[in-house]
Amino acid sequence: MNDSGIVIIGGGPVGLVAAMYLAPRFGSVTVLEKRPDPRSRLGAVGRSITVMLSTRGWRALAEVGLEGPVRSICVPIHGRCAHLTDGSSHVTPYSRDRRPIWSVERARLHRLLLDAAEATPGVRLCFDQQVREVDLDEPAVVVDGPAGRQTLTCRLVLGCDGAHSTARAALVARGAREEVRTLEMAYQEIDVPGGWLDPFTMHYWPTGDGFFGAFPLPSGHFAGSLFLRLDGPPPSYAAGGGDLFGMFTTHFPEPAAAIGDLAGQLATKSVSTITIASCDRWVWQDKLALLGDACHAMAPFMGHGMNCGFEDVRTLAECLDGTDDTESALAVYEKSRVEEAKAISALSQQHYHTMSTPPQDKAAALAKEALRERLFELFPDRFVPLYEQCAFTEESYATLLNNDLVLESLVEELLGIHGPELVSAPASTLRACVPGAADSITKES
Repeated sequence: MNDSGIVIIGGGPVGLVAAMYLAPRFGSVTVLEKRPDPRSRLGAVGRSITVMLSTRGWRALAEVGLEGPVRSICVPIHGRCAHLTDGSSHVTPYSRDRRPIWSVERARLHRLLLDAAEATPGVRLCFDQQVREVDLDEPAVVVDGPAGRQTLTCRLVLGCDGAHSTARAALVARGAREEVRTLEMAYQEIDVPGGWLDPFTMHYWPTGDGFFGAFPLPSGHFAGSLFLRLDGPPPSYAAGGGDLFGMFTTHFPEPAAAIGDLAGQLATKSVSTITIASCDRWVWQDKLALLGDACHAMAPFMGHGMNCGFEDVRTLAECLDGTDDTESALAVYEKSRVEEAKAISALSQQHYHTMSTPPQDKAAALAKEALRERLFELFPDRFVPLYEQCAFTEESYATLLNNDLVLESLVEELLGIHGPELVSAPASTLRACVPGAADSITKES
């Protein structure tokens, strides 16, 4: 294997988009992927769970010329529908003007990105390449592949190799601090037939400690995901034991009645764990940078892991474009992204709680939600729903998290002072209660 200018470890979506960004700017890029080429394995499926694309992700795809091809394999989703245990349901639009986010099957997107990267001049894709070590001094990578063990020297290493990153391990060996842990939640993917649910809405059934979600597919069917705790009382995989079907039917009767082969799927589909990871250092001098899950593997419940990874790529490219000093560029990249990753990771965990846990005090929860909706309506430039800002803007995740905390505090304060009657008060009354408290939270802040 010949030396290369830039080596990217990891041939997933973030690594491939990084290759397409960087090869036209900086020349030769070699992508090392430990798995075989999924396009050449007849009948192989891999992970089929859907992923979500929103504004941040679309910008990166547009800049590498793939917005049209990717959109052609996506489904627009306008909101999420909670099917509650009391039989009621509630739809939350993703934006006030009904703009959609887009759902795409991970495997289809991956194949499209592989084809596009392979067609990009200067990009070389190498499969069955297990990176054993990253030498930060050269820099170089030690690789085990079909030709045996080789050392590939390069100008820059980019770690796009996921939550169990070998590239991150090299930083940890130099003193960086990482946190890697497995969530108490695990999941199974369940095929769900169409025809009984709105095909342009994400549907979910919360239980308190988990949920079942159904994500639209282009076929009109749905990709189902069962999220449960690994251990503990029901509903959990441990409590399900040999009768996971019975537990599913008890806690999710509506989808259970619609999925004809549910028992067989629950018995044969693998149970996958969720690993989250973070690291306090993302770069090393002018030799290495981490992107995507290698530095911020997050809970999947906000749908922003890939979008945030694509934003990493675009930010890194912009930093490198702005100077010939690679070390300074990498330092600017790290400084601009670490707090962003912390914020969206926190939001993802928060969103899981929102989706999995039916409110204990339903009346209080409905009052808070209704008051938020009134504030969004009366002060559209000051108050914007959190998910809408995350999905349809490129504003700082850290700023959005702070704004939402301030808004939550304001809603609780107003209800504490004026009671739930404020929700239905005339607009003039509500406006009179808000201005002083609302000045600190603006769409532009």
